[in-house]
Amino acid sequence: MHMQKHRNKRRQQIRFAFVYTLMALAVLSIVTILILVVQGYRYNRFDGKIEQGGLVQFDSRPSGATVMVDDITLANRTASKITLSAGRHTVTMSRDGYSTWKKEVTVKAGGLLWLNYPLLFPNNPNIVTSATYEGVANALVSPDHKIMAVVQKSTTPTVSLTTLDTDSPTTRSLTLATASVTPAPADTAEAFSLVAWDKNSTQLILKHTYGDKTEYLTLNIDGKTHNITTELGVDIAKLSYSYTDTNLLYVLTSTHELRRLNMSSLTVSGPLASNVNNFTINEERVVAYETLPDADGVRTVGYVSSGATKAKTIASFSDANDQQLAVSTGNYYGVHYTAIVHNNTLTISKGDLPASDGGATVALKEVAHIPLATGGGQVGFSPETNRMVYAASGNHITTYDLELKSSAVVTLQEPMTRGVEWLDPFHIVATGQNSYYYDFDGTNGQLFASNTLNQPATLSPNEKYIYYFAATEDKVVLRRVTLTAN
Repeated sequence: MHMQKHRNKRRQQIRFAFVYTLMALAVLSIVTILILVVQGYRYNRFDGKIEQGGLVQFDSRPSGATVMVDDITLANRTASKITLSAGRHTVTMSRDGYSTWKKEVTVKAGGLLWLNYPLLFPNNPNIVTSATYEGVANALVSPDHKIMAVVQKSTTPTVSLTTLDTDSPTTRSLTLATASVTPAPADTAEAFSLVAWDKNSTQLILKHTYGDKTEYLTLNIDGKTHNITTELGVDIAKLSYSYTDTNLLYVLTSTHELRRLNMSSLTVSGPLASNVNNFTINEERVVAYETLPDADGVRTVGYVSSGATKAKTIASFSDANDQQLAVSTGNYYGVHYTAIVHNNTLTISKGDLPASDGGATVALKEVAHIPLATGGGQVGFSPETNRMVYAASGNHITTYDLELKSSAVVTLQEPMTRGVEWLDPFHIVATGQNSYYYDFDGTNGQLFASNTLNQPATLSPNEKYIYYFAATEDKVVLRRVTLTAN
């Protein structure tokens, strides 16, 4: 009896061990399968192999679009996601009442591809007039896209501010304080023009020319005016606000010196760099510049750190005397990039730029070297995230996607006259006789308005409207097209 009990107990232990082993193997198998699924692996029923694909996230504006991959329509509308096999695919997004978006994309094994930027345009858009002006000498959109600043007549020191962040835009006017503006001598032509907004969208720089003289003024949206030229005694060729501080401006003097101005203390720094041809400010802590040729024909690109008193050279070019040379810097998700156009080539490098007045050397790693068919008089980064690097000349814009590590060429309908402008971080906007927006890689070009003026167009902060300028018989109007179908 005792022996029988012992044998039964032993059999029970063996059964338990067997069951527990099966359970452990089942859990391990399930976990393994889940890991493989998360990493994009799937069974190919055509060749019987396990293949690793990539996850693709779809979205559109507006959402609710049907997604087709190659010849297969997905069950879910945007926003949605699916794992696709690695390689090239044709993706189409469509919705009743809107233009169709289509693109060839590459899915990488184990990768994640975001297709969340398609901007669908209504087939029968609703267009209304938001503001009317006597004319438009020039206009500037605030960085937060909430205000359109307009100089209606170049001879008048008045700026009209039209709100863009409301369904019922309003316009008010600000006039430069008479005491701040140098009076033009009798019978002398004069003109006022907008130059730049500060990054906080609270203050404007205006240029005043009279005869052969030029002065620069600031105008706050509360009406306060400063004459930078007379208050600081600087002969300015170009100026720009610092990236974050409205009280700080960087200027290029008529003698090609780069200096820093402090409007709160009314002080001017010593020369931060000399023999400077141009400079750009695209991020918080770096002012990038390129020089004119020196006595030996050498040109350099360099930078000045925020608060520094000295510049540091990034690169020198002995053959750049008659070549285009331009530089810009950007920060994409914590990684610092430098973009240089030289000899019809865009070179993009990554690596930190140490304090320009310190002893550390600049060590950059090249990530892309892109030939430019038409040169690149301008170079820069797309707004907000700095994901796209661009070089532009004429009606061609070469872009490089830092995320996808791919380049493309955008061909505009008309040559640029104001420089590269972005509707949002993924769309380039071009205005002229007719106005278009394009995906960053030049695909899905969309005509959004005809018979327009060569003035800025912008997407409203709520992404419901595109604003643009058009002429009537005797006025200029700011119109908006609604991006939702009727």
